[in-house]
Amino acid sequence: MSILFVFFLNQKTYGNDTHLNVYDKIKTNKPIRYLVIGDSIGRGSGAETPEERWFVRLENMMKQKENSKISGDYIVQSGATAFEGLYNFSQTNLKEPPDLVFIVFGENDRKYMSSDDFGEIYEALVRKVKIRFPNAEIFTITENSLTFYDFADQIKKISRHYGTAHQDMRPVFAKSGLSTEQLTKDLIHPNGTGYQLYANEIYSQLLRHTIEDKVIASLSTPLYRQKDLNLIKVNQPSHLYGFSHSSLGFVSEIKGNYIEYDFTGTTLGGIFLRTPEGGKLDVFIDGKYTTTLDTWWPFSKVRYLYIGSGLADGLHKVRFETSGTKSLMNRSGKTDVHIFGIITNK
Repeated sequence: MSILFVFFLNQKTYGNDTHLNVYDKIKTNKPIRYLVIGDSIGRGSGAETPEERWFVRLENMMKQKENSKISGDYIVQSGATAFEGLYNFSQTNLKEPPDLVFIVFGENDRKYMSSDDFGEIYEALVRKVKIRFPNAEIFTITENSLTFYDFADQIKKISRHYGTAHQDMRPVFAKSGLSTEQLTKDLIHPNGTGYQLYANEIYSQLLRHTIEDKVIASLSTPLYRQKDLNLIKVNQPSHLYGFSHSSLGFVSEIKGNYIEYDFTGTTLGGIFLRTPEGGKLDVFIDGKYTTTLDTWWPFSKVRYLYIGSGLADGLHKVRFETSGTKSLMNRSGKTDVHIFGIITNK
C-alpha cells in the first residue's frame, strides 16, 4: 500500500501540472488554457468569419507549428471598458486556471475617463489577475486603433512595472505596408487580415519567451493609490421618485424621475439594462452634475458602466435622473431607463 501511495502521488496529469507555466507547457506540448478579458477587439469583432478572429488563428498556429493545443475562456463585451472587465473578472469563476491571460482595453476607455483614472483601473485589473493566477503569463495588448497616446502610455508603463508580455499593435499595423482600410472593417476593428497580424505577433512573442526561458513576474508594489479596487454591488436605493421596481430593475421613462444611492467608495459605476428603447439619464454625485449616460444598445444586455473615480473618502450620494432624451440610434420612440444598482469599492 505504501508503494502504491507513492506511485499515485507522483503521477503527473494536466490537472496537477500547476507548477508548469505556459512556456514550460509549450516545450513539453502540454495543453494550454487562456483567458481573454477585453472589449470588441478582444472578442474578435470585425473578422469576416469566426475562424478569422485573432485567438482562433493563434490556436491554429500553435497547433500546426508547435503541436500545442490551446483553448480559451472569454470575459469580453463590445463597448466594454477596463472597469467593466475588472468587475466581470471579479464575478467570474473559471473551471480551470489559465496559463495565459490577454487584457485588451483602451479604445473605449478614452471615451469615458481620464488617462489617470484608466491607469488606476487597468493596474487594479492586472493586480487582480496576478493575485488570482500567479503562475499565468499576462499579455497586455495595446489596440491598433488607440490614438490617445496618454492611454497607450499607461498600458506601457503598467506593463513594464508588472513584467507582462506587452504587445503594441499600432507599430505592427504601421509597418505592415497595408493601409488602415485594408486592415480594418471600420477603421477601428481589424478584419481577418488585421487579426492575422495580432496572431502572428503573439505567436512570435510566445516562442521568443519560450526560448529565453522567461520567468513569470511576481506581484510588484502598486503604482497607484487605489491599487486593488475591491468592487462591490449596492442593490438597494436610499430614495426614489417615480421609478417602479420590476424583474428588469428599477424602471422609468418620465423626465425628472430619479433614484438615489448612498455609498462610501472612491470609485463609482452603475448596473444598467441597455436596450433598443434605452434613454439617457443625468448623474449627480453629492449634488453636482457629473455626466450623462446613454442606455441605448442594439440588443438587450446588462452592462456595468463606469461613472467616476478619485472621490474623497467618506459618505457620498449619487442621483440618477431621467432626462427624457435619447440618442440618435434609438428609433423606438421610447426613452426607458433600467437600473439594477451601483458598483463601488469597499
